[in-house]
Amino acid sequence: MTILLLYYYLLSIIVFGVIMDKFIVFEGIDGSGKTTQAKLLADYLNGIYTCEPTTGEIGQLIRKILNGKNCEKETLALLFAGDRVEHIKEIERQLKENTVICDRYVYSSIVYQSIQGIDIDFIVNINKFAKLPDILIFLDVSIEESLKRMGDRDSKEIFENKETLKKVNEKYAHIINNKLFEPKNGYILINTDDKTVEEVHKEIINKLMDKNIIHNY
Repeated sequence: MTILLLYYYLLSIIVFGVIMDKFIVFEGIDGSGKTTQAKLLADYLNGIYTCEPTTGEIGQLIRKILNGKNCEKETLALLFAGDRVEHIKEIERQLKENTVICDRYVYSSIVYQSIQGIDIDFIVNINKFAKLPDILIFLDVSIEESLKRMGDRDSKEIFENKETLKKVNEKYAHIINNKLFEPKNGYILINTDDKTVEEVHKEIINKLMDKNIIHNY
């Protein structure tokens, strides 16, 4: 009887598209729509939305620094790594029962810390413990559109300016082209220019299906 129940359970996964224990990461420059899309996907999959920096004590300190508090760049890199250690513990716990959708991850550390002048090898070494995601969804957007979307924000972080955003895009391209921390199932690249939130969401779902990360519901 137990074997029969297991058979029907596995069959339901195939037929109804139940997704188990997937770790999905969203990346992209500010204004790309990654936070909106990460939350939409979490809702669609009945998964858990999380983000970096986290809301823990280390994450809160990082946010203060990003909002203008003085800090050595190496210290910030180590803080991100420390925040990630605690975050991964929680991600691992959640993955036992849920799909986890993460808004920013180790890729953001490589990008933003390297444009501050920190050697990429140093960043990679202090993040060797990082769990590989099942897939990385990178949302691309033009610099002009990014700045337009951010125009309504009450406050901006230290990286939100045209020249920096251009460098950020170049670093993301470097990561993907060189397969740094390559996800288990590779990458999904989507340009969000001139697309509605719903159009981007549908494109994400379709591409996840194409890669067999999820199935039809």
